[in-house]
Amino acid sequence: MCALHAAAATPVPAAVDSLDSVPTAVGAVDPVPTAIGAVALVLGLVFLARGASGARDAARVFRATPTDPAGLDGAEREMRVTGRAAAVDDETLPAPFGGDPCLCVEYDVSELRSQGKGQSWVTIDGGEAGVPFRVDAGGTGVRVDPAAATFSLDVDEKVEVDAGEEPPERVRGFIEAVDGVDDTETGYEVGPLTIGDDPRRRYVQRTLRPGDEVTVVGDAAAFPDAPVGEVKSRVADGAPFVVSDATARRTAIRLVGASAVPVVLGAVALAVAGATLAPLLAAAV
Repeated sequence: MCALHAAAATPVPAAVDSLDSVPTAVGAVDPVPTAIGAVALVLGLVFLARGASGARDAARVFRATPTDPAGLDGAEREMRVTGRAAAVDDETLPAPFGGDPCLCVEYDVSELRSQGKGQSWVTIDGGEAGVPFRVDAGGTGVRVDPAAATFSLDVDEKVEVDAGEEPPERVRGFIEAVDGVDDTETGYEVGPLTIGDDPRRRYVQRTLRPGDEVTVVGDAAAFPDAPVGEVKSRVADGAPFVVSDATARRTAIRLVGASAVPVVLGAVALAVAGATLAPLLAAAV
């Protein structure tokens, strides 16, 4: 009996030693790469979620039910109306570059900056806005409030200004009106080289103007105060809620293209996370 007890007790110290070695191995892992890996993991998941959301919205836009405004009753979900955009009570917005009247607008101001061994465009200012408008189709209109909408609009103005070049008047007015966007240019270019600060700037504008073809995807809601010529429904929300100057098919392709960037970034971030967290996982096993 004593011999049996002694034999059974023999492996216990070895097991305890192996358990004690786990904290030592984990503690030997460099905390800096581990922190980088944790951040990369979180960013990767966020980017992938954003990309998946864009792809889902694209599929819903493509499948949305085409609806005649005259048939709306305020209960439709994921429906699509197509027609001509028209101002309501002559309310419009001035386009940032030139001041032309528009109903929805997006703009972006970016500078070409050195990034490591190369250059890339970096956004320094941007925004979007819209006013309520009407979609006219077949003699009937439906009100759209684009405050919460995602815009999918073609570029209708793109201006690049180099060092020493005077911006065109339509851009000059914008620069003078916006405090956050002043004149650039303390450097200059010599062939492929930039001397001083990066001087090149790009101004991009996308608009929906009165009279443009428009596609709206969203949910209808009751609008009892609709004026004569409009149905008693309006579109102001939805999942997705999209205002586009293109067909449903082209709009879906645009949304898929936009979602590709976060998907790629997410995959890269997860690859970095896998490489940097591998030693920690190996030590914990």
